[in-house]
Amino acid sequence: MILWTVMPMEAVFPQAYNPTYDEIEYAGTKMLVEKTSVDEYRVVRILSTNPQDYLRQDIQPGTVFRNDYFH
Repeated sequence: MILWTVMPMEAVFPQAYNPTYDEIEYAGTKMLVEKTSVDEYRVVRILSTNPQDYLRQDIQPGTVFRNDYFH
């Protein structure tokens, strides 16, 4: 089933979708990441004022990082 809506996922699926977001810095760029498992994070948003950061392929939204990148 596909549901097309402008409502946030929390409003549509209140029990099923409860993400944990963290703000991290990776290679000098701040990002908002979602914890997908115990040792993995998925990039949700780039938090940078540098336009070049948005062109980097290694930190595009949807990219999954393992937890060992941030230690």
